[in-house]
Order: sequence, then structure tokens, then C-alpha cells
Amino acid sequence: MSYKNPIENLYDRLTTTFENVNEQSKKRLEAYDASQLSRRIRINTGPFSGPSSDHNTKEIVLNQRFLTLIWCITYIIYEVTANKTKEAKHVTENYMEIDGQDPEVKQLDWLFNWAFDLKDGGDEQWPEGLPDPAMTTETVRIVNVIFIDAITYIMYHEVAHLVNDHWSSYKDIAEKKYLGFDLTEDEIVLSKQLEQEADTFAYESLISQDDSDEVRYHKLFGMIMAGLSTLFAHPKGSKLNDDIHPGSHIRIFNTRLREGFDRGNEFRLNRTMNTGLSMFCKLHGINIERRKFEEFTELLDYLFELIQNHADEKLKH
Repeated sequence: MSYKNPIENLYDRLTTTFENVNEQSKKRLEAYDASQLSRRIRINTGPFSGPSSDHNTKEIVLNQRFLTLIWCITYIIYEVTANKTKEAKHVTENYMEIDGQDPEVKQLDWLFNWAFDLKDGGDEQWPEGLPDPAMTTETVRIVNVIFIDAITYIMYHEVAHLVNDHWSSYKDIAEKKYLGFDLTEDEIVLSKQLEQEADTFAYESLISQDDSDEVRYHKLFGMIMAGLSTLFAHPKGSKLNDDIHPGSHIRIFNTRLREGFDRGNEFRLNRTMNTGLSMFCKLHGINIERRKFEEFTELLDYLFELIQNHADEKLKH
């Protein structure tokens, strides 16, 4: 029997959620003809690559290794934020250390190392005994929902590129970049504007005026997790700041500022961002000072500036 990646258990749910986010988006999808958008989502099982839109076939293209990495990062950030911080040792009011000898934390480290190696051609077979999307635990159930929201947001970003015909504006820039030529300031501005337009399109596609506060919170949680997870998907040697895309850290904070919630949900979103950004800093050797912050927003601003100060450096991993 051939191997089946557990992430494949979520493919039908991904398609269903994508096509039925809300009535507004459903009608919008139905209005596009085949020359604008194919309703087929193509899963690429080749070497690691990020999501894309195929301007020839009008398909959204998702890479299975990318999806696996995103699920694992989502699981780790959620598990650390929701469960492991309860047992963490507080160094300052805002800084805590997770017990690295905790067997479940060691398991998360193993999951991270395996998933991260997928970027460089690592073995795709899910290690036995590690959490995966096919499990029926409560944590996996929650993580699967967050993952679906995260990938749906990413897919609608790609829809924007197709239906707004971004390729006609971008193809000369892409060819110039591929050939190694420097882009002009106007070309850089245009490229980043197209990406920001796609982000806004995706946000407006997922969030409906009819959504309750709780539904909006869960969708925004997925959007933020999409950004946090994508931070870790950057190739080794690349830079967060490039000529084509706004930095992933910038996009995370832009997404976070779109919505406000009650104190409890605000705290959970901020703590999740703290976990993901701190993990990223630790991975790439960016030193975080152990100091006290009066507000959570001050800590997040500090992490943003810290990452921004290193955003023009090549990533180590």
C-alpha cells in the first residue's frame, strides 16, 4: 500500500471551506468564469515550494510539503500558547521559559525539526508517534480548524492575483527579477502594492459583516497563524525584506491591526503572536532581552522592531 500523508485527510475540508466561507464569497466565486478562475485546487507533491497561482490554467497551486510544515507550525504554536505556558517558568512578568525537559515539549521539538527539514528535501513520511491531522484529540481538532482558516486565507490571496489580472502588471517585473536585474523603485512599489491588494482581498473574502465576534476572532486567528507559519517557510539564505513582497512580519502586524476584540480574545491573539515571533527569533539567533513591558502591545512592538532590524539579513535556516 502506498504511503498517504495525514495532511491529505484535510484536502476535502479545504476545498469545501474555500467554496463556502460565507454567502458573499460564495457568490463572488460563482461570478468568476473559467477565464478568470479555475475552481480546481492543484496539490503539488514535488519539492518544497510556497503557494502560487497559475496564470495559464487559472488554478491555485498548493505544495504538500508546504501544507505539512504549516500544519506542524500551527500545532506547535497553539500547543505552546494554549497549554505549555501554564507550566512555564516566569523570568519576568512578560518573559517565560518553557520546560525543555517536558516529554511533550521534546515531542514538539521533534515535530518541528522533522517538518522544518521538509524544506530541504527531508523524508516526507510522518514520524510515528508524533501529532498529525488524522488524530482525534481535542487539540488536533482545534488545530485542524485553525489550519483550514489559515490556508483558506492564503488561497483567497492567490485568487486575488488571478481574478484581478495581477500577472499582466507583474510578469515583466518577475522576468527582470529572475534574470538578476535590479528593479526600479516604481517596480518595487507596484509589486508590493499588488501583494497588499491581494492581502486585503483575502481578508474581505473571509470576514463578513454577518460574522459574530467569536467567528471573526477565529478567522483572524487563522489569518495571523498563516502569517506566523509562513515566517518559518522562508528559504534559507533569503531575506524577510525583498523587492517583491512586503516582509512577512509586516503582514502579520497589518492583519492583527484590522480587528479589535474583547480583552480575553485580545490577550490570546497577542500571546499567540508572542509565541510565534519569539520562536522565529530563537531559531535565527536574534537575541531577545529579558525585560519587563507594561503592556503586551509594547512587547509585540519590541519584537517587531527586533525582527525588522534583521529583516535585510540572510536567514540562517
